[in-house]
Amino acid sequence: MNLILSRLALLLIIIFSACGTNKPVKMLPVIEGPWWVIAPEPDLTELGLQPTRGNVQPNQPNDHHIFQTDDGKWHLWACVRLTAVGRILAHWEADSLTQSPWQWTGEIIRADKKAGESLIDWYNQEFIQSPFVVKNNETFFMVYGGYDTGLNPEGKPVNPARNYNSAEKQICLMTSTDGREWVRHQNEQGLSRIFIGPGAARDPCIIKPGERWLIYYCGHHNWDRTCGAIYVRASDDLIQWSDWKIAHYDKKSEHKSWLPESPAVVFRKGYYYLFRTHGPEGGTYIFRSRDPFNFGQGDVSDHLVTRLEIIAPEIIIDEKGNEYISKIHDPEKGYGIQLARLRWDVEK
Repeated sequence: MNLILSRLALLLIIIFSACGTNKPVKMLPVIEGPWWVIAPEPDLTELGLQPTRGNVQPNQPNDHHIFQTDDGKWHLWACVRLTAVGRILAHWEADSLTQSPWQWTGEIIRADKKAGESLIDWYNQEFIQSPFVVKNNETFFMVYGGYDTGLNPEGKPVNPARNYNSAEKQICLMTSTDGREWVRHQNEQGLSRIFIGPGAARDPCIIKPGERWLIYYCGHHNWDRTCGAIYVRASDDLIQWSDWKIAHYDKKSEHKSWLPESPAVVFRKGYYYLFRTHGPEGGTYIFRSRDPFNFGQGDVSDHLVTRLEIIAPEIIIDEKGNEYISKIHDPEKGYGIQLARLRWDVEK
């Protein structure tokens, strides 16, 4: 009997120990310097540049995404602002994440009005922006902001040049079999869009925490660009998406145009982490949740983890599991996209 009880006790210890290894652990992201430049300003002589507008300078790589193709090459696509034609997507390539700088390939992608993108120019600019790439089976999917649809939330034609807030913006899609040659998706109307709104839909980020894909992005509801939030939709195939839900709404962002922006979501040791650019002090705020559909509504202080002095980050993992984080805007090194090592410490 004593032997049986001893073995039972040992079994219970093993079971509880195994369960303990799956217990969620609160982590803290920490940047390990130094930073190195990977995507300096590209040579866009053929397009020309516009003058500086406010605090936005021309030829400035902005929202971006980094991914690896099957041949081992690393790729970066970024939105570049204030070219002579408006916002475009530009491409850099490298043999490794630590290469500095990466090679500017000269490849650009412009908005395509025939595909329903940027149907109404803004200050005489075409807009295509904020790319994000994932691979599903043998296909690469690039989602991006396609800007004006020329439609209001009821689907009726409007002219946002007369009323900016009246026109819904869109998230669009391209696909590729090799991550290099891209073909625009065509929906039933022959357009590249996969969904519209609410408001200025932009800055997508995709993860797959389970059986379904989740896409996070920024927008505005109630036809008010000062009523911004981060939204989430779900999909089985990266093409057909559910209706939107608010994943994160910070009351401190009320009445502040374009806030929040540039969401990036990752899963670490039982928790989801939302990196969100802009807040009361600028920079990027990180929020934590067990629920990927809710990073706080209204008062988000219970979800706040920390703040980083960077803008529009992406989190990248290499083949060995090493993590990196990117940023834009560094006045000391000029405009361009930079990379640094990232580690996760257990929160004390």
